[in-house]
Amino acid sequence: MEFLFEILFELILEGGVAASQSKKVPKAVRGFLIVLISALFLSVIGLILFIGVTCWITNKIAGSFIITIGLVLFFMAAVKFSKIYLGKTK
Repeated sequence: MEFLFEILFELILEGGVAASQSKKVPKAVRGFLIVLISALFLSVIGLILFIGVTCWITNKIAGSFIITIGLVLFFMAAVKFSKIYLGKTK
């Protein structure tokens, strides 16, 4: 069952990213998909950061590690977003 959900969500996410880049899809739908996908990624990264801050209160090393992972994921997502949707490359 878990495998089925994983495949289903992967197809939805990949389809959403592909549709948000396609010029054949209306601009309003593309904008909605971009906001939806960005909100999904930001919520997962925010949850990781929240867990890191909560863990940091009791265990400084583990909390710092989890916060670092969350920040790295945030910057990686920002770079990927700028490459895909803004067309910026470094």
